[in-house]
Amino acid sequence: MIVASEISELKKILSTWKQNGDSIGFCPTMGTLHAGHMDLVETSKKQCSKTIVSIFINPTQFNDPKDFAAYPKNTDADLKLCEEKGVDLVFLPNVDVMYPKTSTPIQMSIPSLQSSLCGRTRPGHFEGVLQIVAKLFHLTEPNFAFFGLKDYQQFRVISAMVEELNFPIQVVGVPTKRESDGLAMSSRNLRLTPKDRETASLIPRMFQLAKKTVMGGERDLKVWKEILTDFLLTGMNVKIDYLEVVDPITLQPVTNLSGAILLATAVFVGEVRLIDNEILNCPPT
Repeated sequence: MIVASEISELKKILSTWKQNGDSIGFCPTMGTLHAGHMDLVETSKKQCSKTIVSIFINPTQFNDPKDFAAYPKNTDADLKLCEEKGVDLVFLPNVDVMYPKTSTPIQMSIPSLQSSLCGRTRPGHFEGVLQIVAKLFHLTEPNFAFFGLKDYQQFRVISAMVEELNFPIQVVGVPTKRESDGLAMSSRNLRLTPKDRETASLIPRMFQLAKKTVMGGERDLKVWKEILTDFLLTGMNVKIDYLEVVDPITLQPVTNLSGAILLATAVFVGEVRLIDNEILNCPPT
């Protein structure tokens, strides 16, 4: 496995791969890798002859400096895991490499996809995501890019950027990897206390309740959301950032429980913010 920290190193390797006709899969990450990240790697290895993983905690997508400072880091373990899983190259740049000083910083946004969910409660977050992903796409030149659907809004925003800017890349969404109790795998889970980790299991159980009630005949969207909200708030130390029901493509709020909908939530359990979502196919009204 090759580890490259400089753009010049990365480009030299890519040039050889391109000359050899390799197809390149790219998995961008912020490190503290887990089985969910490895699902991205395994999907890439099945579709591509070369797989790149980037590890970079991007400061521009954090609207809370404390959250950025607290984000877990474990680079040695990450590199070991990547090597065990057969990653061909890890791109491991520092902040100066990704953000050389410039007097003309670029800010990107897709307002229609950023007005709900995390875009509403984390101002500036997706501008930072789009900025860093566009940079990484230009640098790694992949044929395919793999993103976990736990971050569904991120997947939609990046897919739209690729389409609008004609990147020659296919964006692939990989289903959410879950713990044995259903909690979505996340690097942030490491920050949960044992008691808060137990409380966090309310999130996947909330999705089970959502399916059960809507399939059981509940059709009033307001009542349905109240049921789910009350269930989450039975947990100690829980604060709901948002619980929204939107169209899976436009990410705009829906007005009734019919057809395909995206139920998405962000919940603070203690000091840790966790996100999750599921697409539900509701019976027609």
